[in-house]
Amino acid sequence: MNKSTLNKTLWFSGLLTGAFVGAYLYKNKDEFGPQKEKLNSLIGDFQSILGDLKSKILEAKTEGLEATKSAIQSAKDKVEKVK
Repeated sequence: MNKSTLNKTLWFSGLLTGAFVGAYLYKNKDEFGPQKEKLNSLIGDFQSILGDLKSKILEAKTEGLEATKSAIQSAKDKVEKVK
């Protein structure tokens, strides 16, 4: 998955999540009115979780890329030894 595809996927999933959360909150605004501070705290926690998830995904992508590069290099070395 290239960077552009990953960015588009993350952007689109964030957009959909925001739309669903917004629709849910609008539908239940009478329930959540008195709990506004708690809700703001939950939204902040959700944003930090998404930030952590994004960094972990990028880290895993980088590790996978490095593992692939080393596997390809090792295969090239073995082919050269056979020649």
